[in-house]
Amino acid sequence: MALPAPDRAATRRLGRIDLAILGGALALLVVWSPSLNLGLLTPRMAITLALVGPGLVVVGGLARRGDLGARWLAGLLAWALVAALVAPHPKLSLVGSYGTDVGWIWLAGYGAAWGLGRRLAPDGVRLLPRVLLVGVLANALFAIVEAAVEPTGDLATAGGRVLGLVSNSLFLAGLLSGGLALAGRRAGGSGRRRWVALALIVPFATATNLTGSRAALAGGAVLAVVAAAVAGRAERGPTLDRTVGPLLVVVALSVGFALSLPLESATSSASRIGEVSTSSGYESRVLAWGFGLDALGERPVTGWGPGRFREATAPRTTAAFVRAEGPDKLFYDAHDLFVEHLVTTGVVGLGLLVGFVVVSFRRARGPLAWFAAGVALTWLLNPASACTAPVALLALGAAWRPRGAPARHPATPLRVGRVPVGRSIGAVVGVLGALAGATLVVADAYVDRATVDADVDAAQTAQRLLPGDATITGLVTDAWATALATGQVGPEVGPEVLRSAHRATREDPTRSIWWIRRAYVDNTFAPGSREEQLAAVEADLREALRLSPWSFEAMRAMYDLAGLRDDPAEVARWRARLCEIDACPPDAPADPDPELAGGGGG
Repeated sequence: MALPAPDRAATRRLGRIDLAILGGALALLVVWSPSLNLGLLTPRMAITLALVGPGLVVVGGLARRGDLGARWLAGLLAWALVAALVAPHPKLSLVGSYGTDVGWIWLAGYGAAWGLGRRLAPDGVRLLPRVLLVGVLANALFAIVEAAVEPTGDLATAGGRVLGLVSNSLFLAGLLSGGLALAGRRAGGSGRRRWVALALIVPFATATNLTGSRAALAGGAVLAVVAAAVAGRAERGPTLDRTVGPLLVVVALSVGFALSLPLESATSSASRIGEVSTSSGYESRVLAWGFGLDALGERPVTGWGPGRFREATAPRTTAAFVRAEGPDKLFYDAHDLFVEHLVTTGVVGLGLLVGFVVVSFRRARGPLAWFAAGVALTWLLNPASACTAPVALLALGAAWRPRGAPARHPATPLRVGRVPVGRSIGAVVGVLGALAGATLVVADAYVDRATVDADVDAAQTAQRLLPGDATITGLVTDAWATALATGQVGPEVGPEVLRSAHRATREDPTRSIWWIRRAYVDNTFAPGSREEQLAAVEADLREALRLSPWSFEAMRAMYDLAGLRDDPAEVARWRARLCEIDACPPDAPADPDPELAGGGGG
């Protein structure tokens, strides 16, 4: 794991670390495990954790040598760490929770990927575009098969939108947008490389339309044409030759789009482009950005902490947002890179981010810069993720072109005696990151078993591997509740179910879902009289509604509770509130007693 100092000397060939970086880039694009609960996300998160130590050593070494991009990045990561430590919930801001790739540690992993891109040898830089094209092509081809065959499980489409080999159609769209830009840049050249690139644009365009992302379809296509034009201007020869590339790219894009038409659904990108002005997706984004700016007023300097956009904005949601986005669908991310950092790291964090983006893109050249730009373009309307950010930042780092001649020898590493301090720290943190990633993968395998089989032992094993995680604790609660409902255990486990439900609200008191589930459990197992149980249920639901004022699950439970208490005024009040989000219940509660095993989003 120890890394030599960054060096771009032309004589340096691929080494083991360079091969590991290239292999990691490919794995980030295609890795999948059917034995995991989140088989398309967890392996990528594990790889990202393994990058942190080695990559940050490179960033630190570059910053010490006066590298401007590295200094902006180091400042951003340092400030984000401060924001996490002073956040209302530091642990959640530092590492997030199971199943989410938001928090400081993931931001550090993305920055580390940029550092490893800077460290890549010249031969590795030349190979990386091919690795990226192969990985994106695998995703595109699988997405096309996905649309035609419609498989089930992890690889199933999401509402008709293909996912490829990543966990979300929006993340696939980001990779395809980058692939289109990269292929367009190579298609602007000449020779065999041009025709290979044009052949790749066809499936990339086909799959992009099937993702349903309008930003990727329009943005990726424009970038592909522009990249080809930029590459053409660098070619020698008649003016006509320089215009052939962009025209051929337009033809390839058109062919790819035409091939997608027999496979597209009502949620394809092209079918949604005409809905921009009335799209609920864009309406909910604009509303969420407004909630974020409102929340910023409370914490303008350090923000709410990395990854805490949902915590900052959920209490500010409105009925209009729910009508646009759907019941109990809250944004964990701002769906805009700059709004996300403004709300979560404050005005200082946003300034550091802008500085890093400007410096790194100004110094980036070649096909890899276009790939990074294609992916990053989608972050203006979609979240960044472990599925897209590490490969995009790796490409951006590898695209860096220094001013003047590259260094001919490594910089002297910082030492204490004969010990290279930075490399030693990087090695230790790298090993710890790899162990953390392996632990996450093993825990996810147990989560999969607990989810499929309602296996209490598997859920508790996952809880021991990932202690203090409310999502895993909620899984334990569900497993106990299922075992009780199916007669595998008796009522004597009630106190255990109760403790588990209450524990989840202590581990993450910011999400309404845990308070709603606690209400279901309190309804059956809370100590005291029946009225005392109902009082506990009401207190839980009111806390859920404080955190998410328009939660359908919480409002429906309050409506049922009012019916159980035979309170017509409260029944009418909650029914009217439900009708505001187009979820009117019947005139009288049909089943006023909340069920133990119920639950919903939040």
